[in-house]
Formats: sequence, structure tokens, C-alpha cells
Amino acid sequence: MKLKLLILLMVFVPIGLMAQGPITGTVTSSGDGAPLPGASVIIKGTTTGTTTDFDGNYKLNSVTSDATLVISFIGFITIEVPVNGQSRIDAVLQEDAQQLDEVVLTGYSAERKIDLTGAVTVVDIAPIEGQSLSSGNAMQALQGRVGGLFIEKSGDPTGLSSRILIRGLTTLGNNDPLYVIDGVPTKRQEVFASLNPATIESIQVLKDASASSIYGSRAANGVIVVTTKGGEKGERLSVSFNSNLSQQSERKQRYDMLNSQQRGEALWRASVNDGADPNAGYGEIYNFNWNNDFSNPVLNGVSVQPFVGGDSNVPVGDTNWQDELYKTGYVYNNELTVSTGTEKSSLLINLGYLKNTGMLKYTGYDRYTAKINGTTKLFNDKVKFGVNTQISTSNETLVSGDVGGAATTGLSITLAPTIPVYDANNEFAGPLGAGYSDRNNPLLMQYLNRWDNATKNNFFGNVFAEINILDNLTFRSSLGLDFSDFKKKNIEPKVFNGFVTRSNNRLIYDTNKFSTISFSNTLNYKLELGKHRFGALLGIESIREDFDTIFAQADEFAVEQESYFVLSAATGARTNNGISTQYSLASQFGKLNYTYDDKYLASFTIRRDGSSRFGANNRYGIFPAATVGWRISQEEFLKDSNLISNLKIRAGYGEVGNQEIGNTARYGLYESRYGQNQAQLTGGFFEIYYNVGTAYDINGNNTGTLPSGFVSTQASNQNLKWETTKEWNYGIDFGFLENRISGSFDYFTRETTDILTTPPIASVIGEGQQRVLNGAATSAKGWELNVGYSNTWDNGFSLGVSTNFGAFKDEITFLPEEVRAAFPGTAQNSILGQSQTAIFGYRTNGLFQSQAEVDAHPTGGVQTGNARPGGIKIVDTDNNGIIDSNDRDFIGNTLPDLEYGIRLDVGYKNFDLSIFGSGVAGRIGVDSYMFWNNFVQGRDNAGLGVLNAWTPQNTSSNIPSLSLVNNFTDTSDYIFRNNSYFKIRNMQVGYSLPEDVISKMAGMTGLRIYLQGENLFWFTPKGYIGSDPERIDVNRIPVPTVYSVGLNINF
Repeated sequence: MKLKLLILLMVFVPIGLMAQGPITGTVTSSGDGAPLPGASVIIKGTTTGTTTDFDGNYKLNSVTSDATLVISFIGFITIEVPVNGQSRIDAVLQEDAQQLDEVVLTGYSAERKIDLTGAVTVVDIAPIEGQSLSSGNAMQALQGRVGGLFIEKSGDPTGLSSRILIRGLTTLGNNDPLYVIDGVPTKRQEVFASLNPATIESIQVLKDASASSIYGSRAANGVIVVTTKGGEKGERLSVSFNSNLSQQSERKQRYDMLNSQQRGEALWRASVNDGADPNAGYGEIYNFNWNNDFSNPVLNGVSVQPFVGGDSNVPVGDTNWQDELYKTGYVYNNELTVSTGTEKSSLLINLGYLKNTGMLKYTGYDRYTAKINGTTKLFNDKVKFGVNTQISTSNETLVSGDVGGAATTGLSITLAPTIPVYDANNEFAGPLGAGYSDRNNPLLMQYLNRWDNATKNNFFGNVFAEINILDNLTFRSSLGLDFSDFKKKNIEPKVFNGFVTRSNNRLIYDTNKFSTISFSNTLNYKLELGKHRFGALLGIESIREDFDTIFAQADEFAVEQESYFVLSAATGARTNNGISTQYSLASQFGKLNYTYDDKYLASFTIRRDGSSRFGANNRYGIFPAATVGWRISQEEFLKDSNLISNLKIRAGYGEVGNQEIGNTARYGLYESRYGQNQAQLTGGFFEIYYNVGTAYDINGNNTGTLPSGFVSTQASNQNLKWETTKEWNYGIDFGFLENRISGSFDYFTRETTDILTTPPIASVIGEGQQRVLNGAATSAKGWELNVGYSNTWDNGFSLGVSTNFGAFKDEITFLPEEVRAAFPGTAQNSILGQSQTAIFGYRTNGLFQSQAEVDAHPTGGVQTGNARPGGIKIVDTDNNGIIDSNDRDFIGNTLPDLEYGIRLDVGYKNFDLSIFGSGVAGRIGVDSYMFWNNFVQGRDNAGLGVLNAWTPQNTSSNIPSLSLVNNFTDTSDYIFRNNSYFKIRNMQVGYSLPEDVISKMAGMTGLRIYLQGENLFWFTPKGYIGSDPERIDVNRIPVPTVYSVGLNINF
């Protein structure tokens, strides 16, 4: 009996000792002490556990004293805490820099990144904040930082008009991505661009169809998902102030042009090469002293005539027009963020002001922004209401054109240097006499442009409600608004300058209003059953878009003062017109995610869109997607590996649609055509409404006098249907050495069919034949690689290196016959099988070195005028002994084969250094400088290269012998050259004051100052002569080099 009692005591006493009552505690963040709601607290080795409430509190019942709690939260390092008989265990979690991007918004819901099976890139926000402040545009700061995301920036003070592509080109029309900001979709780039960087919490780029298909027909070109910050959690108030001052300069992007004396030398050489007397053509500008022997010409000297056109009031100049048109620009950007919260509510207010003085004189940009995000919880935290708003108002003055429409940016390069800026009376001078182009003084045109402006008022945001119906079942309803009010005023004063004048003044108003209302309702359900984890989403969404424009024009204003230019003050002709369009989209969608044992992953998505842009027979499109994944690193044979910390393979298939064809593409359209009224013909006021006929006629020559009325401008097509893109994606995610080294690789193939196109129709066919149709098809394939390394040592030194690469190839696989004429190529050598960015032109083979070489080479066509020693030798590609248009071929693509970027981050204690560069390879582009540096244009200026042109004494030059009449500037590989480059885009060094210092400064919690340079220098291939390889259009303001100083203060 005693033995039995002893055995019972040995068994049950330890059990009793191990028994324990409930354990409670709070889980908080080490960074700011804020509670972590939704943190997981699980008893190790079991499925028993709980999650923390809104205040970070938890409670577990019946936990044995020898148990261990596993406490985790996305973005933080998981910890294990032995119970050891404790009844309360508070946990403080450290942020995990390698896992901060774990929560990813991929469409109407959040997912863990480790569970993703589509191609999604999470953007590192920190490096783009300073760069965004210098331009006021977070979108431009993404350039080169995401594999597969291609961005071409513009130098406009607004920072807009960038070209943005995800995985290259998908369709033959609009390739702009969809932006989803705080759950509200928009196709307008400027909404994202106007976000202050301090308010951005996360950016995700959804690149493949399986990831973006949840957005259906608007996601054919990829999706950029942006989430903005909310207010502080808990009883906290924080204030952040960011200030940035930037200096902008375009000097590195300038073209080296001839001065007055040099231009005379070049004109002399070109003239005598053509067998023309230079004094006959340019004697009013120069006095050429030469031997008049065309067989052996010798220039003794050239002098500039003292007056322009012989007018003594216009002394000759030696003008560098780029110096006169451009100045140093400055950007002032300041923003203030106030964030606060309580146990139930949170609020964030952000105010910003940006001023860009512009590098081009009389241009500029001002923008005011405001953002208010707030949430509150009611009914025992079962219901959450929230609002996200973004408001901006801007005023801009941009590049002007002269009377003939030539942009002043281009004239700063081309206008002759002998024309002075001002005449003897200090009035604006202009071209006079022979030998000059029919252009106006560009500085005058910019000055006259000072009254012009474009104002934009934008409102973007949503109100939403979330209701926790049951545990893990949440209903969300959101009403979003995307609104823009645009007004452009263009005042055209009278111009009497140069050859082309404007004797009439005019006021032009161009206004439009755009609004999109989106209403979405979703149900999210999450379920865990042992090792099985399910996530389900069901939703409906409706979108309505309205667009209205009014254009008004009035002539003849008696007083040329800005305040007098109002429509009612005009005494001359007045015209106005406008359009109003609308479209609607109704959608239903669903998504199911499944995970087994954190190893095996699957996701299924389907969306059904109905668009008013299509007829009743094809109004609805269904877009499915499915993906699978395998987390190999969770398998037993790798789970404890010290080398491999993460390894996941994934594959997916998805379909998305496209409806970017305009709101009226399926309709038969008619237009009212009204001819001149009597007042326009004879003057008067009471006759202004008397119409005398229309200029429309059946031949389209605008010479008829048929009665005014309606004409058909577009034939209807009720059979229009959805353009569809089908895409396969295969990927691998990896991490080594506790994720110090991490990255991903993706390979994709894509086919787009039923592409919506508009065939070119000759006017002689008659009215109403223009129409939109389906028919074209394209295919594409490519890959992306992202690799990064980061580590921090105990001595305070940190190092991070990240790289990304993206490659893309597209080709047109089918085009309807009636469409092919609109694309490069011929019937025998069509664009089928080529990229839609392919360039079709001549191939060249250097310069002719002798007359014998000229005589032995095929001639004809464009070769005829260039068949001279020093002329460009055109390749006879079809070997028929004749140079003609059939010798053209596809010579390359303007989109790169490869894009890449690399970033280096170094930190030591309170100092930080960041260097970022990116580039492209395997593309050709117009080397715009070539048109002036390698050729002489009689009325325009030329580049310095023409002084080293080919001559019998200078045969090593690759610049053709100069000519005024035989310049080969047709599309060819001489003009389109290797346009690869690598740029150091951003370099930043910063210093953060130590905490023990700033803590004594009025409650300050952080202070950082930094210096930054952007677009600093670049490397280009041999043979590229231009300044900046990204400057391919001289009529646009170049992307500047920027130097900045910034300050960030936190309280």
C-alpha cells in the first residue's frame, strides 16, 4: 500500500506543480513603445494560442509552468519566452529590417509576403524620401529601383509627363499602369506624384497577371499599390517637419553650339562643297574672304557684318541662346506632419508647399497639398470608420512656342548666334534679312508667356467602414472619389518680331473636369484549422467616370494687360466647343488563399467586369488567375539550415483585360460642322450668328461651301470586345545567412489578343469610315532579378547593397491588313515579328573616302545626293545594285533589352551614406545632337562637330563633308545609335544628432540633416556624342542636375 501511494505521489505531484492559471501580458514595439494589435502568442509545440487585442493585450488559460510562449508579429523578430511559473509576461518585439515588408497589400486585402505566389515587388521607402523632396514627385524617385519598372523622367517643373511601364509594352495603345492609393483606383499619374513622401507607408508593384488580376480590366499594364500612413497608436502625439532646398541646373545637358565666327566658317565650307558662292547666300551676315577657287578652296578669313539685315538699330550679336533662355532653378519643398491617436482613434494631418522657380526663364510651378487620414472605433471596437483624403492645388507656367509653334527650348539650340537678344533701343531683337530662319526671339516668347498659366485642383480619397461581423469575418465598404478641375489660360499678345508676326491678339481658355466615383464592398474571412490556413475574399465594385471639357477662344483686345484679357472684353471673333463623356464599370470578384503547414501555398482569383464601352453582346469579361507555391525552406531537411533561411518557388497563370479605348469607341459619331459667320467675313456685331456655310466637303479638302450641319466622323462597331492578356509567371524567392542575403528571380511569358486598334482611313473614302476594331496580337517574355545584402555590426557599422535587373522582349504577332500601314515596315518586310518600338531605316557603312569609291557603290534614292567623297555610304541590303526604300530594314528597338540598378548604403553610428545608380542596355535612340553637330542647317546654328567634318585633308573624321542641300538625316543607324547608359542618379550623405543631445531640445525625438546630388554623371558607349542620353527631345526641358540640402525634425 505504501508503495502504491509513493507511485501516485511521484506521478501526480509533478503534474500539479506544472499546472498553472491564466497568463496575461502586453506585446509592444521596441521602436516607439506602441502596442502591437494582432500579435500571435502560441504555446510552443502546440496549436493553442491567441492574438493580442487593439491595446496589445492577451490572455492564455491553463499554461503549464514549463511551457514556452512563441510571440510573433509581422515585421518583427519572433521571440520565445519560457513561462517559468510566471503569471504575467510582457514582450517587447524588435523590428526586423529584413521582414518589415512582410505585410503586402495586393488587392482589397493584406497578405503575408511569405505567402505570396505572384510577382510582387515591395519598394524600400526610406531611400526615396529625400530624392522625392527635391522634385516633389515620389513617382520619379522610383526610377531604376524596381526590376521590371521602366521610367523615363521629364524636366518639366511639374515633374509630370514621365513615361512609366511595368514589364514593357502590353498593348498597342495606352500602356499606363493602374494606381491604387488607399484602396481607390486611378489611372492618373499625377495623383501618385503629388503625394508627400512623408505620408507614404508602403508601395507595392504588382507585375504579373496573377497578382493584378483581382483588379480586372484596369490592370492589364500592371498595378502600383500605395498605402499612406495613419495616425499614431495609443496616447501619443508626434510632429515631423521636413524641409528641402534644391538647386537645379541644365548645364551638363546642354549642347555645344557654334559662336558667330565659327558659324561663318561652317557656312563657308558647306557652301563651297555645294559649289555655291557663300557671299550670295550669307553675304548679309558674313563677309567671306576666300580665293573663289571651288577646285581648291582656301578661306583667308571671315568677318561678321556689323548689323543684322543691315538695320543699324540691330547690332550683330554673339549670342549663346542657351545662356539667355536658362537660369539656375531652385526648388523649395516644406512639409509638416502631425500625427496623434488614442485607444480608439487616430489622426494624421500633412501639409506641404512646393515651389519650383524653373530653369527655363518665365516658367515655374507652385503646389499646395494637404492630407488628412483618420480612423475611429465604435461599438466595442466592432466597427471602424475612416477617411483618407488628399488635396492639391497647383499653378504652372511651362514652355512657350513662338508664333509658328516652335518650342523655345528647341530655339535655344537652333537660333543663329548673330541675332542679338536686344536691339539698340533695348527692345527684343529678331531675325532680319537673308540667311535666317523664320522664327521669333525665344526669350521674347517666354516673356510674353508670363501671363499664361495652368491651374489644377485635385481631390482624391475615400471614406470607409469596417465591421467585424464575426471572429475573422470582416465587411468593408468604401466610397472613393478621384476629382480633377483643370483650367489653362493662354494669352497671345501681338508679336512684331522677325519674319513671322502676329497682328491679332487672342485669349484661349481650355478647361476640363474629370471625376471618378468608385464604390466597393468586400467580405474578408480568415480561418485556421490546425496546419490549414484559409483566406477568402468576395467583393463587388462599381465605377463611374465623367469627363467634361469646354474650349473658348476670343480675338481682338484693345488693351494688352493681363487683367483685360477676359472673354467678354473681346471685340473680334469668338468660338467655343466642348465634349462630355461618361463610362461605367460594374464588377464582381473573389479570391481564395490556402496554406498548408506554412509550406504549400495556393491562390485562386476571378473577376467579372462589365463595361459600358462595349456593346451588349460583349459587355462582360471574366478574368481568372491561379498560383501555387512551395516554401522549401520550411521542409525538415532545410528547416534548421544555417545557410538557407528562405527558399520558395512559385508559378502562376492569370488573365487581365483592357478597355482603354475611350468612352465612345463603339458608337457611330456625328459632329456639327459650322463654317464662317458673317462677322468673320465682313466684320460687325449683330451678324455674328449668321452662318454662311461649312468648310466640309466629301473630298476632305476643306474647300467646300456645303450648308452647315452634321457629318459622320466614326462608324459604329457594336461587336467590340475585351482585349485580353494571358500571362505565365515562374519565380523563386531566396534568403541566405539569416536573410542577410535575399532576393528573387522571375521569368514570364505573355500573350495579348484582340488588341483594340484604330486603322488609318484615307479621307477620300468619305465620312464615317473611321472605326475602332479588335484584331492585333502581341507576345512578350522577360525576366527580373533582385538581390540584396544587409548587415549591422556591434560597432555601429552597417552595410547594404541591393541590385535589380529586368529584361524584356516583345513582338507583334498579328496585325489586320488595314492596320499595317500605320506601322513601320513594308509589305515584304513588315513589323510582324518585331517589337512595336522597332525602328525601320537604312543601314550605313561609314563615309566615302574617294570618288572611285563613290563610283563603285550602288546609287539611287537617298544615296544620290550623298554620293560624294565624305558622304554617308548607305548599305544596299537587298544587293540589287540600287539604293531605294526597299533597302530599309529594322535596325533596333527604342526600349532597352536590359534595365538595371544598384544601391549602396553605408552607416556608421550617426552618419549615413547612400549611392544609387541605374542604367539601360541593348537599345537604340535618337542622338538629337547629331542633327546639329554632324550637319549644317543653313538657317539654323550647328554644333562644334562640324568644324571637324570630313575634308580631303581630314579623312579620319566620321562627320560627313558639310553640305547645305545634301544632308542625309533620314531614319538610319547613323541617327539612331546605341543609347545605352549608366547614371549615378542619387548620392546622399546624412547625419543624425545623438539621442542624448536632441532629448534636451524641446522634446525633440530626432533631427537629421543631409546633402544630396541627383543626375550627377553618366557613362555612354563610344559613338554617342550627345550630352545626356535621356535627352532625346530638344523641345522638352532637360532633366536637370540637382544639388540639395535637407532637414528632418521629429517631436
